[in-house]
Amino acid sequence: MRQITVRFPIVVYPSEFDDIGRFTAHCLNMDLIADDDTVEGAILKLLETIEVQLDAAEVHAAYPMRSAPEEYWEKLSGAQALAAELLERIVQTANKRNGVSGRPIDVGRQCDLRQVAMACA
Repeated sequence: MRQITVRFPIVVYPSEFDDIGRFTAHCLNMDLIADDDTVEGAILKLLETIEVQLDAAEVHAAYPMRSAPEEYWEKLSGAQALAAELLERIVQTANKRNGVSGRPIDVGRQCDLRQVAMACA
């Protein structure tokens, strides 16, 4: 089984589908999303989704990459890096699990995690 090292640009933004404080984590080079009540939860769910998609692609000899629409890449370019404490917590949590596939994503090395700044009310 061959391990492919890929960088995953991930942007987190307020959910576009409701206004009750949920967050969407979006992996732009696979056009995958996950939602949760917290930034951390959305990212951790997304990492599991990415792993499942990569496993399925390997099993079916399919290409798993599909670029998100340009508007989401623009969100990434205007987003800021996650707070160091939040990033550390996400990396620690991700490293504690084996990943859905047994080959977890190395968040610290493979992910470019950024968050769209929240607008002040």
